[in-house]
Amino acid sequence: MIEGLVLLDMASVIALLFVILIGLPHGAFDGAIANHLGAGRSLAAATKFITSYCAAAGLVIAVWIMFPAVTLTLFLMISMIHFGRGDASAKSGPVFMMQVLLHGGLPIFGIIYFQQSSVIPLFDALTNGSSNLAILTSNIMVPVMGLTFVFYGLMAFRDSSLHVRFVEFILLAVVFVILPPLVSFALYFCIIHTGRHMRRIWHVLASPSLPRGFYRQAAGFTLASWLFGGAAFLWLETGDLDAAMLQVVFIGLAALTVPHMILVDGFFAKRQRQQTE
Repeated sequence: MIEGLVLLDMASVIALLFVILIGLPHGAFDGAIANHLGAGRSLAAATKFITSYCAAAGLVIAVWIMFPAVTLTLFLMISMIHFGRGDASAKSGPVFMMQVLLHGGLPIFGIIYFQQSSVIPLFDALTNGSSNLAILTSNIMVPVMGLTFVFYGLMAFRDSSLHVRFVEFILLAVVFVILPPLVSFALYFCIIHTGRHMRRIWHVLASPSLPRGFYRQAAGFTLASWLFGGAAFLWLETGDLDAAMLQVVFIGLAALTVPHMILVDGFFAKRQRQQTE
């Protein structure tokens, strides 16, 4: 799958390791979330959840291998939605839509726009040299985000409840301009996205109904993801260690994001809305 040679500096390698060791395991709570939604009520229900989760992840990998450029672009778009929903302080309405676009788009298309010369070789390694579609999508999304940012700023000026998120957006934009793309993405993914996700899930699951074996289950999911990633790295590594590492991390992220997003932003969010109505 790898064409060309990718050279990562030490900071970028460390950033990828942080994504693997800290960022990826935040999805380990998915088993507990599934239990919370009823998947743990029987062996058949648990088997159905695990089979569906793995099938969705496997399908993403298969589609990426066949259509890497399109799959990368779709992955960027769904990641924007997933990040944005997690970062939005509003629950619905125009402000929510703006926050999803801006707060979700900044760590995706903002990094691509600000660090395009550094991002293109990374995307080429993920798509067999076909990064044009992802870059074109970014070039379309950034002006849309810029226009939305103007309205967001005006609303934040008038609404004090938006001040924290608005300042956060500005500070993150500065980070994404200054730091290398993998380093800035790792900081966002491991600290902000993972931190907020863990707090949100823990707030719901940390109760007397916390599933028995919760920590063992989370550790098991984490270990499984690491073992699978290690096996994938050995399979992909054909002389270019950096490119193989990039593929394992980001194709792995894509494979896990789809079922994770269906579970968290779909079924889990629906249950939370029902309980608050």
